[in-house]
Amino acid sequence: MAITILTKSEKEAANLRDAIRIMAWGQFKSENDTDLKGLDLYELFKVEWLEYKIHSMKLPEILEFVKQFGYSTEELLQIRAEYYANKKEYANRNDEF
Repeated sequence: MAITILTKSEKEAANLRDAIRIMAWGQFKSENDTDLKGLDLYELFKVEWLEYKIHSMKLPEILEFVKQFGYSTEELLQIRAEYYANKKEYANRNDEF
């Protein structure tokens, strides 16, 4: 196992990739009418997600990709922040019971 330190550019690219993953996952869930739910459905999504072209893109390419969909980086990072805040709140509520 090696220690890796991302550059600022790599970190921003990773955060934007994650925000796009969150949006893609939401869309995938709404479009796939299947008996699979939760983690089983996510495993199906994950296979397609890992093959998606965004993983080979550097930050400038991701910024252009984002722009093609009409989003700003700020909007995507806000979506990501809200997703993780909601996830944390949900986990905290379940810990109370």
